[in-house]
Amino acid sequence: MKKISEALVKTWLFLLKTDDPELKKSKYYANKRILRTFGSVELAEVYLEQIREEEIDIA
Repeated sequence: MKKISEALVKTWLFLLKTDDPELKKSKYYANKRILRTFGSVELAEVYLEQIREEEIDIA
């Protein structure tokens, strides 16, 4: 898998968790991208955890 921006994945996850009616369309597309890229929200969260662990190992 190509490396995906941590900020982008965090944004998708934020949009999925928001209840703001003005972001309904963005929420739909964020969900679509997460499912297409990772298969589930849980795997997207695991991806972010792995990125954080790599950053810790380098420091």
